[in-house]
Amino acid sequence: MLNRFQFARLRGFRRGKKRAAEAEEARRSREKNEAAALDSSLTREGLPGQTTAGSSETPLERSGGPSGRRSGDERIEGLLRRHQEQRGLEAPESLHRSNGGAAAPASPAPSGAPAEVVPVEQAVKTSTEADSGAAERTRTVGAVLPAAPAPNGISAPENVTKTARKPALEPAPAEQRVRLVEGLKATTTARVVCIASGKGGTGKSVIASNLALLRARQGERVLLIDFDAGLANAHLLLGLAPPHDVGHVMEGTVSAREALVEGPHGLKLLAGGVGRQSLIDPTRRELDRLFKALRPLEDDFDLIVIDHGAGLSYSTVAHLAAASTLVLVTNHEVTALSDGYALYKRAKLVNPEIRVGLVVNRAPDERLAMDAWNRFRGASHKFLGHAPELIGWVPADPVISQAVQLRKPAVLSFPESAAAKAIGKVASWAPMDHARTTTPFYVKARRALR
Repeated sequence: MLNRFQFARLRGFRRGKKRAAEAEEARRSREKNEAAALDSSLTREGLPGQTTAGSSETPLERSGGPSGRRSGDERIEGLLRRHQEQRGLEAPESLHRSNGGAAAPASPAPSGAPAEVVPVEQAVKTSTEADSGAAERTRTVGAVLPAAPAPNGISAPENVTKTARKPALEPAPAEQRVRLVEGLKATTTARVVCIASGKGGTGKSVIASNLALLRARQGERVLLIDFDAGLANAHLLLGLAPPHDVGHVMEGTVSAREALVEGPHGLKLLAGGVGRQSLIDPTRRELDRLFKALRPLEDDFDLIVIDHGAGLSYSTVAHLAAASTLVLVTNHEVTALSDGYALYKRAKLVNPEIRVGLVVNRAPDERLAMDAWNRFRGASHKFLGHAPELIGWVPADPVISQAVQLRKPAVLSFPESAAAKAIGKVASWAPMDHARTTTPFYVKARRALR
């Protein structure tokens, strides 16, 4: 027999459980309605409720992820909640921007005047007010102000962003100068660009390999990491036969540097595993060990291009949470646009400051490419309040298939082809030159896993 206090507690528990069930049902209903409206927006004919061929799931329900004690969706949602709690965000302001454009950069310091390095604590006060653009995404570690030369011969670099104009201060204590030097060292780590797609078969790996090769040909130290879980093919596109891959690095068989192979123009490749179960379904601990092993590579290169597998795996979401720049590859078909939208939405949820550029690949002509872009942009503005930038479009060129058969990238085998020239424009996208932050990429990715 329950007394009145026990009965009241039981009744409150049941009411709370009922409210939670109603809230969950309402959330599922909203997602279902949004998915139906999204398909209607992306489909030229506007058929409501259309889903991708061969599947009854909506794009927002296909999030994938590793199996185990928790499903992939639960692990990704947990990652999202922890990331937003750490940042203190509920409704990030950047989610309501219409475009991810950068704010106008601050004016440089007067030429000819000596510079004083202001301590980090005073120089970064306004960094949180900066826009999410590429120029502001490189966090400031010191401000350049006209004053006497700094002690100990430490001078500010020319590319340090100016965040505040304050009167000259007293020389910084020794411990502040040490922190400043450590911050400057952090900015020398490689820029990291993620290349991903929501749907397989969009030609993402072709874009990634050719883009990395073009950057290496310009004289940069470039590393291409094939992170396509168990289905890697970047080594085939480059005509290489690496003895080791990402799986060996994760297992600790070899170090990350020992697993690298050299390709054309000095391009380095860390191949992905083919058919490795551990890469298809990695645990959090395995990914943490792999990210820790990959961290030293950031000190050896100018640019790291990460070719992700299609979809939203646990490792992909962790990378997106740490990245500052994402190249989203899609096609003009409605299935590719729908899955690409799902990936773009997830990327902005886990990382509101990420700079996203869209590439419409294998388009029959410019009209269809621009039509696909307009549909993607319209759906993004309608449901998210913002949209990615359009980097460009790559035509459906038969030389790409020939280059794949030759195992030689199109920018080398057919440099005058329409596809090669279009990929060259993609490789010159300006935000890739600013995809660097003071915190190393794989340090942030490991934090995202927790």
